[in-house]
Amino acid sequence: MSSINLKLLQTFLLAAENGSFRRAAEESNRSPSAVSMQIRDLEEQIGISLFIRTAQRASLTPEGQVLFEEIANAMSQVQTSLDRLTEIAARRKGKVQIACAPTLAASRLGDILATFKLRYPRSVVEVIETPPQAALGLLQQQEVEFYIGPELPNLTDFQFESILDDPLMACIPTEIYGGEKKLLLSDLLRYPLILLNRKTAVRGLVDRLTAAEGIELKPQYEVESAQTAVALASSGLGVCVVPGIAISRNDERMRVVPIDHRDAHRSVGIITARGYVHHSFSEQLMNLIRTNLRELAH
Repeated sequence: MSSINLKLLQTFLLAAENGSFRRAAEESNRSPSAVSMQIRDLEEQIGISLFIRTAQRASLTPEGQVLFEEIANAMSQVQTSLDRLTEIAARRKGKVQIACAPTLAASRLGDILATFKLRYPRSVVEVIETPPQAALGLLQQQEVEFYIGPELPNLTDFQFESILDDPLMACIPTEIYGGEKKLLLSDLLRYPLILLNRKTAVRGLVDRLTAAEGIELKPQYEVESAQTAVALASSGLGVCVVPGIAISRNDERMRVVPIDHRDAHRSVGIITARGYVHHSFSEQLMNLIRTNLRELAH
């Protein structure tokens, strides 16, 4: 059976709902003969009679009732989808919903959003701080429009736009700083260590690099936030290892040196769901994020 013209199905629904070809014709601004012809075309394509025709009424046959229920259910689902899209479009008006890695949210996002607000005073930005894996679910459900954070492997249904190469850095309290310009992973064994916990992508990277070299780090403190790790190092409690983007200001109580390993870095950028269409506010915010993060690399 060749594909059926949707107009025939719409005419069928009108006739079935009204129980009359004449009333279906009135609702669709066509002649009763045109409606009757379209129903006949549909019946010929399917190969089944759909109506019992009398002078007063057009009643559905059992087969016609089955088709009516299936089409009515499908149209209801389509309408529900359209209503959801309308709701999403209404929420988008002047509003941008984004997700952001906690490290970025605490260190860089404030300045970006302040500039954005100056340019677009009527805009509203909703920010959800979340690790990358959780952000993917938000993107799939269209709860947020994009995510700012580190790259993830196997992003089949998503696109990652790399903006910044973010190196791992060691923050060393000044009282134990010995003039080092960089630290090997093995050098970390000499210090009391402050590491991010194993829920974080940064800790996963550190663990992979040290395991490959047969090094086992035994931190004295484990925290979830890079900002907390930096604060503890600044207080003299030990050396922390954090992504460079988390270090937002100079602190005379500690020295910051890079980790000397060719893989001790990660890409940071924007993750979006494939095929998602962004509105103008979110496009402008993404452009501002690109500019701001690229300036950090210079």
